[in-house]
Amino acid sequence: MKVHALSFFRSGVLLVLALAVTGAVAAQVAPPVGPYGFVLNATFSNPSTNGGAAILGLMNFDGAGNVSGPYNFELGSGGSGPKQSIAGSFTGTYSSNPDGTGTISVALDVDINLTLAMVIDNRGRGLQLAVTGCTHPAESGRMCSNSGVVISGVGEIEFNAFVHPVHQGFLNGSYGLQFIKSSPTPAASLSVFSFDGAGNVSLSSTFIGADLSVASETLFGTYSVNPDGTGTITVPPQPGSLMGQTYVFVIAEGHSGLLVLQTNRAGDGVMYGTGRLQ
Repeated sequence: MKVHALSFFRSGVLLVLALAVTGAVAAQVAPPVGPYGFVLNATFSNPSTNGGAAILGLMNFDGAGNVSGPYNFELGSGGSGPKQSIAGSFTGTYSSNPDGTGTISVALDVDINLTLAMVIDNRGRGLQLAVTGCTHPAESGRMCSNSGVVISGVGEIEFNAFVHPVHQGFLNGSYGLQFIKSSPTPAASLSVFSFDGAGNVSLSSTFIGADLSVASETLFGTYSVNPDGTGTITVPPQPGSLMGQTYVFVIAEGHSGLLVLQTNRAGDGVMYGTGRLQ
């Protein structure tokens, strides 16, 4: 009896090892449930006539195939139209597969319909997103009417079980952020946004232009946080500037991540950023 048991044990071990080596045991990735902050970036094949676009928002997955949430949409100015800034909400549906892939279909209330492919990470806390379909009946939509548009982005789960409710003091620390500015004059910046937990924020940034020029500045402003983890940063006009700046953001991964979209700025294009708590 002992010999048979040992043989069975050895056989079982070998079977498990064989399945693991051959990949027959596939990891099961749970579908997303709850709110995910997300940002989508649209680039165009003709940067001289289109200023890029970006969408930042909150995707609430209900666990039953429905998704909804608020969003901010920025369509950058280029050579063929004015800059557009729209805040709204969307509804839609989603489906996910055991391997962590899935599909999302959403309708924005500006009459833009998007179909997205998603990949869920193995913790269920992050999403990789790519738009595979985009329709907009009105030509003024430009984001969909341009045949050379590519839209992709990321999503990060917004909360864990220990961080409710969100309030102004929830942001208390510094976030290192990478910002990307779209065409027709692309640029990038590295920034540190420092929040004091009481509604004040400083923005220290180093800008890198398309010609590799470097410039730095530090701005001061205020911020507010909504109960759903979204918020706004307001920077008043600085000396020598005729206009201030505003940003919208989503707090992600408890409070260790931040997704940011600039909604008011001088010049062309769209600027969005992603970052982590330092």
